[in-house]
Amino acid sequence: MQALLTKARRRAGRLLREWLPRNRHLRPTGLHWHGRTLPAEPATGANYWPVVPAYTSELALNEDFRTAVSVYESAAHGKPRATEAMPEAFVLSLRQGRVYADNWDSVAVIAADDRLVGDVSFQHQRQGWQMLGPEFNNIFAQSYFRPPVAVAGTVLSLLAGGGAAMGNYYHWLIDSLPRLHLVQAAGLLDTVDYVLVYDRRSRFVLDALAGLGIGPERVLDVRTHCHLRADNLLVTTPVRSGGRHAPHWLRPFLQATYLPLPGSVRRFGPRVFISRRDAQMRRLLNETEAEAVLHPLGFETHTLSELSFLEKVSLFSGATAIVGTVGAGMANLMFAPSGAALLELHPRNFVEPESADTAYRGGLRYHWLPCESSAESSTYAQARYLDLRVDVAALAQKLALML
Repeated sequence: MQALLTKARRRAGRLLREWLPRNRHLRPTGLHWHGRTLPAEPATGANYWPVVPAYTSELALNEDFRTAVSVYESAAHGKPRATEAMPEAFVLSLRQGRVYADNWDSVAVIAADDRLVGDVSFQHQRQGWQMLGPEFNNIFAQSYFRPPVAVAGTVLSLLAGGGAAMGNYYHWLIDSLPRLHLVQAAGLLDTVDYVLVYDRRSRFVLDALAGLGIGPERVLDVRTHCHLRADNLLVTTPVRSGGRHAPHWLRPFLQATYLPLPGSVRRFGPRVFISRRDAQMRRLLNETEAEAVLHPLGFETHTLSELSFLEKVSLFSGATAIVGTVGAGMANLMFAPSGAALLELHPRNFVEPESADTAYRGGLRYHWLPCESSAESSTYAQARYLDLRVDVAALAQKLALML
């Protein structure tokens, strides 16, 4: 019922934005394709800091795994690529810059000359998960605009759109939070008065920001600031540059920020089984049977929703072997030590490559096991909500190989 209400509200909001005219003068009047060109145009009030030079990222995956990646994933993003061009990562400041983000599918960054800045904005295809070019940002079709909230000082936007806008832990940890590294590397972190996030009520958001010395009094969110104009707006390139490869600096940044842990944080055993019994999707239907195989080998069951942010960091950073189902919590593999082994369970029709990418870059030993899905699916939305059942004999074989 809640999902239906949310969908209805999103549809109503979309119709309102496109059909009901209000404050149309706030619509962007054009497009800047690249942030690096803005400082040459005085009307934009822009400064540009290059942080990470462009490079070619590599990813080596087992060919069987690559072939098995979900057809829905492939339709949206293509099969995982062995190489991916990573453009220069930068920080851009905009005097009197605006951010407009009143829906899940887009983020519009607008310079003082009222033109959209393309490579720091975001647009998903409305149906599906494909990234679109900035010229398709839905703000250009919008008629209804809330007036901007004026914010004195410097605001850093951590908005990433898509899954991050839905409060997804994975996208927060991988696509939003690491923007702070780029600002830090540019020498600008001490100039930031406020950060803009999707929902400051999320405990993991506040806990993660606290680790960087940013208290809740400095956190704004789109519930009250979906349209803001800052004296000085800081934005960065997307962490994954519009592709799928994680950048080489992501894992070192997260580990340097949160490790070593304070002595007061709870510690855990080295063999970890991640349960999704508290989730709405991808639950392991025969979890008790799986635990009968795992527990005698020293695996302890943990449910991530019961742990604080730093306890999650502790759980993964102390693990030598991890078993779990594909899901947002696997973002914590960023904290796992090099050499740790991972066995990830996937529904046959929902094989996702993110953990394999993380494992490759972190020197983890990645194993995967396709499992029976609870039903057939014809769309990505259906596939991602299915539960799964593991073949316990195959699980035992994989564990023997893994350990």
